Amino acid sequence: MRFPPSFIERLRSHFLMSEVVGKRVSLKKHGREYQGLCPFHKEKSPSFTVNNEKNFFHCFGCGAHGDAIEFVRRFEKLSYAETIESLARDAGIPLPEVSPEQARKAEVEKTLYDVLEAATQWFERQLMGSSGTVARDYLEKRGLKSETIRTFRAGYAPDERTALNQYLTTAGFSPALQAEAGLIIVPETGPTYDRFRGRVMFPIRNANGRVVAFGGRLIASNTHNKSLPKYLNSPETPVFRKGELLYNLDLAKKSARDGNVVVVMEGYMDVVSTAQAGVPYAVATLGTAVTPEHLRLLWQLAKEPVICLDGDEAGKRAMMRAAEVALPLLKPGFSLRFARLPQGEDPDSYIQKNGKTSFEKILLTSRRLSQVLWEDLSPQYNTELPEGRAELENILKNLAEKIPDTTVKQHYLSYFRRQLWARPLKTTMPGKTSTAARAATQERSPQVEHLINRNHSVALEMLVQRLLTILLKFPQLLHKSHVEETLSRLDIQSNVLSALRNAMIAAITQSNIDQPEQFIAYLEQHFHGSLPISASGNGLKLPYANTLTGDDAALLWSETVSAYEVAHLQFEIEEVQESLGQSMNEASLQRLTELQQALWKAQDNRQFARSEPDMA
Repeated sequence: MRFPPSFIERLRSHFLMSEVVGKRVSLKKHGREYQGLCPFHKEKSPSFTVNNEKNFFHCFGCGAHGDAIEFVRRFEKLSYAETIESLARDAGIPLPEVSPEQARKAEVEKTLYDVLEAATQWFERQLMGSSGTVARDYLEKRGLKSETIRTFRAGYAPDERTALNQYLTTAGFSPALQAEAGLIIVPETGPTYDRFRGRVMFPIRNANGRVVAFGGRLIASNTHNKSLPKYLNSPETPVFRKGELLYNLDLAKKSARDGNVVVVMEGYMDVVSTAQAGVPYAVATLGTAVTPEHLRLLWQLAKEPVICLDGDEAGKRAMMRAAEVALPLLKPGFSLRFARLPQGEDPDSYIQKNGKTSFEKILLTSRRLSQVLWEDLSPQYNTELPEGRAELENILKNLAEKIPDTTVKQHYLSYFRRQLWARPLKTTMPGKTSTAARAATQERSPQVEHLINRNHSVALEMLVQRLLTILLKFPQLLHKSHVEETLSRLDIQSNVLSALRNAMIAAITQSNIDQPEQFIAYLEQHFHGSLPISASGNGLKLPYANTLTGDDAALLWSETVSAYEVAHLQFEIEEVQESLGQSMNEASLQRLTELQQALWKAQDNRQFARSEPDMA
């Protein structure tokens, strides 16, 4: 069976060598490579290596060497065609049709690479020749150095109607082949003409570094093509599919894997400019939206690729589209981050004005996917009103439901609920709030307030006791979904208190626990007659406990949860600060910044709740 070269290249680039080999051979990371015992000959010490960057395996003992296809063929003892079929099944890539037409296309693809390479070399020569003066001036004004121009193989398409067509025809490439490569246009009537004219040319390469298409930038001094678009890419061809290719992937993948960071931009000029400034791990989507295939390629390079698009409304919309594309593909450890540039800036303009250090600071402060969904959607709804909050909650829940992995989905739902609870809800209540309720919500226990500012781990346990005590006296609160959610996510270090919490959750399904006496009797069955806390709270007595109503208890619950959130954030900050004292790293610094911002927000919300006047 003959397979088109483009299909074989797509299959090769789909897999990391270490993934293919690691399913069949035990490997250990050794520097930039992986090592293990060779499966093709007997040995006691490892001489078998796998290199992801160069995409091959090699045994220094027996000389076995090759790519993923060769490894599977030898290991599984399959024919070449059977190997391709096996790998295609694993990748979920459909096999190409087998027909005389497909065989012809396979032969054409071989020569497509040849004609595209010939065009690349011709464009390069034009740039350096007498006709390329205007293009060289343009590149110089854009700040590109000679070394950068050579690295990215920039060239120039003269503003002539058939210059490239004539050259390639003379070199032996048929007009039909040139048209199939997207280099010339053959109209229904009239003569053939070059697709790219009067443009600075940037070759678009696949993951293996072979030229598959071009991007051309119109030069301002061009007099004949002013009505044409500023940027023009090749059309899709048998070797070029925009949704499956990332510009500069071949050059960026080594730096990206080494640093576990890859930045996604919109166009090739952004990538070229940032690479010259010292950011070699950037790729571009060539003006198209991020696709599932793009994400698969990106996750081979880094677990959290950073989407960095223009700082305008179109860039924001593109980020949201990328977020929605990613949701059905999320899995533990793999997500996206989003870097927002200032209004009116793109990566090219920003890094030229501000330099590498400033640009990388923006990357370090990039937002997680969950943050982007919350921060971009929540301002669109009035969350001070129950109806607005419910509408936003429904939107966020529907987005989270797109995540197939149940663990990741639950964490997203929990994050969205925490953000919703952190926002104050204004309600209109008939009459004046009772004295008992005001005392319960505004008169905090001095002991707890002191501990929140002193010993956060002790404060957490005492606040947990207080929350559990409220439920002992008012078990009907358990029927509220937000109370159940809060109870389930409490970080309880004490085994006995954790067991009590679990028993309370189990009791929710019972129909006869709304009365405290019945609820306590039910719980005592799990603790052989003696609960770890009493309704008085083991020293954390509830203010005005005997006069509190059910509504008052709900307010007291919310106030105590608010205090718990503050104490828990303070406890987490202490842990991160302690880890920074042992080892300074960017991840911990970023986590500390996020926790401090969350703490300030939580403290502001508590202060707002304390100062809100009675509703008459």
